[in-house]
Amino acid sequence: MEQLEDLVTIEFFFQKSELIVTFLVVLLGLTFGNLRIKGVGFGSSGVLIIAMVAGYFYQFDPVLILQDLGIVLFLLCVGLEAGPSFFRAFKQHGKRFITNVILMLVISGVNTVAIIYLSGIPIGIGLGLFGGAFTSSPALVSALQFSPENEVIFGYGVAYPFGLLGVILFISISMRILRKRLEEETNSYTNMVAKLYRITNEGYHGQLIKEIPDFQNNNVAISGLLRDLSLRTAGGGTALFKNDIVRLEGLHEDVKKVGEMLGEEAEESFEDNPDLDSRSIVVENKSVINRSLSDLGIRLRFNVSLTRVIRANMEFVPRYDQVLEYGDVLVAVGSPYQLDQLEMFLGHEHQAVQRRVDIRSLAAALFLAFFIGGIIIPFPMLGNFSLGLAGGGLIAGLIFGHFGQIGNFIGRFPRNATEVLKELGLALFFVQVGFETGQSFVEFLDFDVIYYALYAILFATVPMASSFLVGHYFMKIPISECFGVICGGMTFTPGLDIIREVDKSERPVVAYSSVYPVSLILVILLVQGMYLSLIALGA
Repeated sequence: MEQLEDLVTIEFFFQKSELIVTFLVVLLGLTFGNLRIKGVGFGSSGVLIIAMVAGYFYQFDPVLILQDLGIVLFLLCVGLEAGPSFFRAFKQHGKRFITNVILMLVISGVNTVAIIYLSGIPIGIGLGLFGGAFTSSPALVSALQFSPENEVIFGYGVAYPFGLLGVILFISISMRILRKRLEEETNSYTNMVAKLYRITNEGYHGQLIKEIPDFQNNNVAISGLLRDLSLRTAGGGTALFKNDIVRLEGLHEDVKKVGEMLGEEAEESFEDNPDLDSRSIVVENKSVINRSLSDLGIRLRFNVSLTRVIRANMEFVPRYDQVLEYGDVLVAVGSPYQLDQLEMFLGHEHQAVQRRVDIRSLAAALFLAFFIGGIIIPFPMLGNFSLGLAGGGLIAGLIFGHFGQIGNFIGRFPRNATEVLKELGLALFFVQVGFETGQSFVEFLDFDVIYYALYAILFATVPMASSFLVGHYFMKIPISECFGVICGGMTFTPGLDIIREVDKSERPVVAYSSVYPVSLILVILLVQGMYLSLIALGA
């Protein structure tokens, strides 16, 4: 007993801090948001949901400086991503895709303003319903700059699941109804096929691909080679051996002709093999334009196979002397890592992109964002005008992203780094907003939620249906490309996966990626326009 009394008592103290709570909520929120049901989940919005739950039960106080940093960092990265192709997209796709997505957003704005005005719901709730129906974080962030946070978050939280479900059902049902017509369209604009052949002709045993004239003469490419249960890419210096299985791509007649020369058609499948992947990459790097594939040495540098080139809606197998043009779409086969490197080389992340985030340049961009957001311009009779932190972040990002480099400051970072910074900014912003609105969200719940859910479905489906009808039947945009534009216009990536179940070509992807950066910006401006319109109407 005396020995126990002699022991020194050690006490542990734990100091709760706002940062511990913030990043615990970020961790739990992203874990929840990453849960997927058939490929669909809440994503970054999971942080907002968990923060609202934490705010309701524990009444945490928001940290305003983290909220300001989060919103600026998020919109700065949105601008950095959109900057390189935002202005160019208007010139390259203005007649079709951009016109169609602008039409969709205009119809969406008119539809939203009309419903909010006629129904008499508060502006904040209405704009939140719009952001949730579009499942658009930029729309939510923009709405929070003008309306009470508790109203906007309530509308967003109510509308998000219904908007998500409405978009998925609309695209799925439309795909099912139009499937036959979509398949006819797909078959009409491509004659390219891919087939597997086993090499049984001993005359080709041990020959290098570049020494076999049948491939060049018939415009056929080998996109994959299976040997000893190992799947690999194939280039000009690859030797073929008896019993190899090759995947030939090209025109149907050419593939059949070359395949029968090599041997017999095989029944094996490459589709379930994770070693190789296929990707469509848009050529936007100005340093590779007007240079041939042999000059660039893509095969040797990246160990990938180029199976086809799409240029001006025409598809063909690339030759070694093929010269690249701006906007070409190259379909490449290789490992995911190899394709990432090739995309960085050919795509909009051209060689001027920093391999890492330059902290000095990031600090300069953030300084410009806060500086622009802090400018206040007094207008006689109208009062003071300011872009605010959100507008400052967006403008600064567009400037740095568009020019790529300003003096010694770099404006283009690796895509994955920009994505991390953007998600971190959005998470910090969502945590603080969730803490502040968690309590009020429950207090807002009443029978009107049923009407709000209906409005959310209308906010999502009316512009989609209008965009499809005008885009397909009047502008003559093919069905898969039309839905690619719709998904890009709503920044709704899961919808693209539904489309690609029917059309596995790069066309819906190109349509989506063409309008996505433009839509990120236009949706933010649309919310501001709707707010001003509702104020003018006296709503």
